[in-house]
Amino acid sequence: MGMVLVVLGGFLAVILGILLLIFWFGPFIAILQGTVPLILILGGGIALFIGITEIKDTLKSKEEESKFDTFQEEPKVCETAEVEKDTQKDKEEEKTKAKKDND
Repeated sequence: MGMVLVVLGGFLAVILGILLLIFWFGPFIAILQGTVPLILILGGGIALFIGITEIKDTLKSKEEESKFDTFQEEPKVCETAEVEKDTQKDKEEEKTKAKKDND
C-alpha cells in the first residue's frame, strides 16, 4: 500500500507542477532570469577555486618530487657476481696454501 501512495503522490506532484507552470509561466521565467545568473556565478566561482587549488597542488607535488630525485639508490650487486668473487677468493686462498705447502 505504501508503494502505491508514493507513486500516486509523485503522479499528482507532476500534474500539479505542469498545471502551475502553464498558469504561472511569466513569473516562472522571471524567477529563472534572476536565479540562473546567480547559479552560474556561484558555480563558476567554485570551479575557479577548485582549478586554482588543483594547479597549486600539482606544482607543489612536482617540487617535492624534484627533492627526492636527487636521492639515488646504490646499484644492487648481482648475486652471481658475489658468488664469483667468493670463488675467486677461495681459489686465491688455495693457491697461497699450496705455495706454503710447497715451500
